[in-house]
Formats: sequence, structure tokens, C-alpha cells
Amino acid sequence: MFNRFSGIDNSISNNTVEGSYYYFSRLTEEQKKIYKELLAGIRACKKEIKMPIRPINEISMIFSFILLDNPILFYVSTFSMSSDLYKKKCAIAPEYNYARSEINESKNKIMKHLAMFDTIMNKRNDEKELIVHDYCLDNFSYDYSFSDYSYSVLGPVLSKKAVCEGIAKFAKLAFDYLGVKSLVVSGKAKNPAQDSKMEGHSWNIVKINGKTYHLDVTFDMTVKNQANRYDYFNLSDDEIKKDHVIINDVPTCSTTGNDYYSANSLTISSIAELDNYIGKALRQGKRSILVKIANEKYTDAAVNRVMVIAQRQYSRIHTGGTMVETSYNSSQMVFEIDFK
Repeated sequence: MFNRFSGIDNSISNNTVEGSYYYFSRLTEEQKKIYKELLAGIRACKKEIKMPIRPINEISMIFSFILLDNPILFYVSTFSMSSDLYKKKCAIAPEYNYARSEINESKNKIMKHLAMFDTIMNKRNDEKELIVHDYCLDNFSYDYSFSDYSYSVLGPVLSKKAVCEGIAKFAKLAFDYLGVKSLVVSGKAKNPAQDSKMEGHSWNIVKINGKTYHLDVTFDMTVKNQANRYDYFNLSDDEIKKDHVIINDVPTCSTTGNDYYSANSLTISSIAELDNYIGKALRQGKRSILVKIANEKYTDAAVNRVMVIAQRQYSRIHTGGTMVETSYNSSQMVFEIDFK
């Protein structure tokens, strides 16, 4: 459950942002001590962090948990380890990607970037979530060049581009800053904008109004066409698993009906309801329609039916021809219908 989120230190200073420590909470008491020692050493940019000898796979797990819990640690990604079996001691040497001066300079840039969210500190957590989501869609893009920055929060902050890992880490960092509990999820997913196979992917889980949800900002960025999309905004486990595979142990997200489309009356049960839905939208003067068809599975026939219904409804209400453009997310059955 999400109550396993436990803060080590929820303070915010000029150079660091502390927030939700979900992965820390999964560790044994002994492993938590190692986590704290490693975290303190990395923050201080120590060349070596000495501790009692532990198995390399355990240190690797704890090290990865530290990086997931602390997106502000953009300057380290791996480590080397040496052991003294006689003294039963080991030395962990984090591999820093930047000089100390560069780290401090970049941290200051990150904090200045996050300060733009100061004006929404007093808003509800659901409002904060929507603002962070839309900010990412409006200001960032996917980095198909896969630059070194792209895998950390530096990508969004310095170049406004990142891959899924960098985007998910930025979202968590922003949520930490705003006091919204969240975590970065590692897994696999099938890109909704491409006919692709399952590949490594990162996204977020957020806790809003006591409920936990999946939030995939990167995929919403990928399917964005004319308007912002919310295909992966506050999904349950069953909904996200239509095109995602969860690898690590994360909180259960069982609540349904609170996804963006359901909450904003943009969901219908079946294609049979589409006639009335599109007709009403056109009579209101809308030229772009966004709708999720909840109880239908993707088929070519289903897509063709949506196109036929959209064209027929437009012809009933308006004289003269028009061009109907439809983009859709086959996994989540979300359709964006534009009348040109």
C-alpha cells in the first residue's frame, strides 16, 4: 500500500529537494542503514563510501532505489565496489558524471526551474498533478537523439527534451517540490504512437486524495496531436496493463473511474453511443472531439465505424462536405476526431 511511503527528511533547501521515499520503505532495517550511508556519501560527492561488506547484488539494488527515490541526484548513475575480505569491509565508489562545481551550478538551475511552481503551492493535489502534467506536455518533447541529459532531470531542465526516464524523474521531482506523493515506476510498454514491441519504459504512480494511480506523462506526450492528451492520466492497474508491464514492486492501483476522461465526462461505454455523443458536440460548435470508448476493444472494423459515424453526424448537421481526421490510441481506445 502507499502508506509505505516514509520520508527520511522532507525538507527543501537551496540545493536539494526531498520527497517521497517509497523504495526506501521496502528495505529491511539493515538495508535502510546502508541506503542512508550511501545517500549521505553521494550528496557529499565522496569518492569512497566505506561500510561493512555486503553482497554486490544487494548494494546494486539499494543504489538503484536511491536514484529512483532521489531524482535530484542527476550527477551519478553507477558505482564500483572493492572489498577487503580480511577486514570485512567494502568501499563503494560512486561514478560522478560532473565536477562538483558543475553539480552545484546545475542544482541551482533545477531549483530556479522548480520555483515556477511556487504559485500553485496552495492548490489541491489533484490540481497540482494536472498542472505538472500539462506543463510537461506544453514545454518538453521526447529526445530521439538520446543525449546523456535525457535520462535525468537535466534533460527537461536544460534542453527541454528527455526520454521516459528523465521525464518521469522530472515529474517526481516536481511532485516532491509540491508535496504530492509519487514514485518512478520501471517496466516495459508498447508505444501507443507506433506499432512497436514492448520496450523498457518508466512512468509514475501518484497518490491523489488517498488513492493511487498510474500517470504516464511520456505516453501522453507521444499521442498528443492538436490538444493535450490524457490517455494515461490516473489509470488503474488493469487499465495501464493494456500496454504496460510492471516490473518492480509498486503500490496497487485499484481505483477505477477517476481517470481524466471519466472525470471530465469524455467517456462513453460503446461505439453505439457515439452517434449521440458526436452529434451533441457538433451542435455545440466543436470542431475537435476527444472521447474514450471504455468497453470496446480495438479492431479495424471498430475504427472504421467511428469514422463513418463522425462523417454521418457532420453531414446531418452541416451542409457541404468536410474532411474528417481521426487519430486514436488503440490500446486505451481514445479517439481524437477533427473536422477540417
